Amino acid sequence: MLSVRRLAALRLGSALALVVLAAVLFPTLSFSQTTKPAGVWINATSNVGGNKWGYAGITTMAAVPGTGQVIAGVSEAGLWESEDGGKSWVKLGQSDVVQILNRPYQIVFDPKDPKTFWETGNSDGPGLFKTTDGGKTFAPIGNVAQVDGLGIDFSDPQRKTLVIGHHEQPRSVEKSMDGGLSWLKIGQMLPDNFNFTSDVVLIDANTIIVNAAGWQKEAAFGIFRTEDGGKTWTRVSDAGPSGIPCVASDGAIYWQALWAKGLVKSSDQGKKWDSPGGPVKDNPIELPGQKLVSFVERQLYASADGAVTWEKFGPEMPFKPSGICYNAKTRTLYAWRSTEGKEDNVIVKWEMNGGGS
Repeated sequence: MLSVRRLAALRLGSALALVVLAAVLFPTLSFSQTTKPAGVWINATSNVGGNKWGYAGITTMAAVPGTGQVIAGVSEAGLWESEDGGKSWVKLGQSDVVQILNRPYQIVFDPKDPKTFWETGNSDGPGLFKTTDGGKTFAPIGNVAQVDGLGIDFSDPQRKTLVIGHHEQPRSVEKSMDGGLSWLKIGQMLPDNFNFTSDVVLIDANTIIVNAAGWQKEAAFGIFRTEDGGKTWTRVSDAGPSGIPCVASDGAIYWQALWAKGLVKSSDQGKKWDSPGGPVKDNPIELPGQKLVSFVERQLYASADGAVTWEKFGPEMPFKPSGICYNAKTRTLYAWRSTEGKEDNVIVKWEMNGGGS
């Protein structure tokens, strides 16, 4: 009769033999690829947006830096904030005389003071708002509407230089040098045979990058750059990126060109652009440790080498999202989907808790 020690040794040897055999037969298989991702996606929609939403429903989300708060923009219903991970939502600026009734597009926080941030939006109503008290009150800035992209010169302590791009309009870039009180149309210096110039990246008061992308037939795609505040523009890429680009902590710019070429990247403030490739189909976001995250259909993908390679990341989402955002304080990823009107299960969250990071 085999001793207990001898029997255990035989079982261990058999198990090791199976591992070696699997490695020979399936050399590309790894334990990290077959391990079930930690955690699940949880519905965090709750009462966001109130009783009535406009077309597209949830249109953007942003985490408030340094806090556990997250903000959701709801079409024609304003900005809503949650302090408990999406269990409940409170409308911001409830008592404002001029309400945010646009279709929120972008939220930009002041890096020195997260209680100061700007909101852009297209659709009805003013297209640019600012708050200095964390969203208790907002004030519309300038007489601008149908605004998508926003760039702010944060090297200026007074935040005087702002640049905007308008929704689905070519040559639409405008610049303000007085904090948004007045605007100069610098997009008129762009060529007239290009697509919509809706999204912008502002490097400094004089260096601006703008896209040219959209559904206009026979209108060209591209990325344009100026170093003289918009007096002259140079076409630096024939890609057609759109949406809010990811400007990473190392200065690299990542932009998803759905209309042409796929993801493009610049490491020199937009002078040259490369196409790193990869599976992702939406603009990435950056997590701590310079990890980029984006998605394909219902699956997140992450890159730790500047978009050269991508790996599946986290559990599969319950829907194909319109976008994602990350709260570093709570280590929570949020995903949302836009809809024609009010629906449930449009915001979900993944509390990472050490899994998948």
